[in-house]
Amino acid sequence: MPRTPIGCNSVLFSMVDLDSALQHIAWAGYDGAELAYIPGMVEHVQPGQGQAAADRIKRRAADLGLGLYAIEVTPNTPERVTAASQIAADLGIPVVAIGSGGKIGDEASFRQAVELGAELAAIAGRSGVKLALKPHVGAAVYNTETALRAWREIGSPHLGLNFDPSHLLRAGEDVVAAAKAFTAAGAMVHSHFRDCLTEKLGGPPGPPEEQVPGRGRVDIPAVLRALREGGYGGVLDLECIGAKSYPLSRAMGIAAETRGYLRRCQQELA
Repeated sequence: MPRTPIGCNSVLFSMVDLDSALQHIAWAGYDGAELAYIPGMVEHVQPGQGQAAADRIKRRAADLGLGLYAIEVTPNTPERVTAASQIAADLGIPVVAIGSGGKIGDEASFRQAVELGAELAAIAGRSGVKLALKPHVGAAVYNTETALRAWREIGSPHLGLNFDPSHLLRAGEDVVAAAKAFTAAGAMVHSHFRDCLTEKLGGPPGPPEEQVPGRGRVDIPAVLRALREGGYGGVLDLECIGAKSYPLSRAMGIAAETRGYLRRCQQELA
């Protein structure tokens, strides 16, 4: 089975521009990048830049030997997802990562999230891209059950699920079992792959260092084995938030440690 590509979300390098973020992602040894379009953190891509700007980004990534795997967008409004989907189409990126919004444990909120998810999937489909819906702590879609239920009820070929072990752990889930459920359903199209040390259900993911795979409570080798055995064919993208105030060298250390650890785990599974 081919090795699962390892990518890095550019949000880790929110202290620099996109060119520099891509350079450091390449220097850290990644196969590709996910581009952040996240207000309050960093917007490494912008709507209305045009095809010439998109072509320049594509050339930069190609020169560095990087694939362009996904765009992460927040909030999940029709306007933002429309913009992100068009940017993705211009860049030849197949996946746009979103959350559900809404409130945990509220059926009316869940129903609204499903209706919005269907609308957003249709928007993505018109641009020829696929949405990756992530279960998120505190949101209407927050665990394996609600993720699979939303995916089935939306029922769109333009929407799949985004597996993030750090959020599922904080939802009280058995993360290995969650990986098996996601893949068994054929629902998984993307992965924000990070760790989590906190023991507080519904709490924050912790500082960037605690999000590094191998430093937290997620059994990373077991999760990778479950994804592999389940036939997951997408990428693993490190999504490490909270490093905006870090010096570039500190962010680079996180990126390099993560890539080295995940690659070693993959080698041991081969």
